[in-house]
Amino acid sequence: MERWVIAVLVAACIGWGVLFVAPLALLALTHRCTADDDRLAVSLATLSILDAHPTGATPQEGRSSYCENDDRITTVMQDYRFSAPRADVRSFYREIAIKDGWTPYPDDDDEGVGCFAKSVGGRKVDLYLSFSGEMREEYDDGYRVSVSSSLDGRGWC
Repeated sequence: MERWVIAVLVAACIGWGVLFVAPLALLALTHRCTADDDRLAVSLATLSILDAHPTGATPQEGRSSYCENDDRITTVMQDYRFSAPRADVRSFYREIAIKDGWTPYPDDDDEGVGCFAKSVGGRKVDLYLSFSGEMREEYDDGYRVSVSSSLDGRGWC
């Protein structure tokens, strides 16, 4: 094969690589969690809904948090152990959330705490309750209260 054909093929491959790889690299660099997301986690961790729990529920291991690099949604969670029926836990959180100013999403049913939202400091924050069967946790009788938001007000609900 002649040198000029090889040079054209190499140039074409490099051009296509730059065309497709550069935007992905730029996206990865611009969607990284930062110190601002860490500060958001600290702020979310102070929400009183994370401390609310039915009598007999036991907090586990303190709060945990994480930030998703791809969408920069920060989540703060508190796990509890409680052996009462899930319906009782759902009812407790539904009542306490509404009293605390959280609004259920339109598709939330009367039985559960699917998703609630509240404006905190001008930012939309989502609230979600999940049970150990829905989580990858070791607690069979556990549940988790999670709040999530992002710097632009997006959450998980």
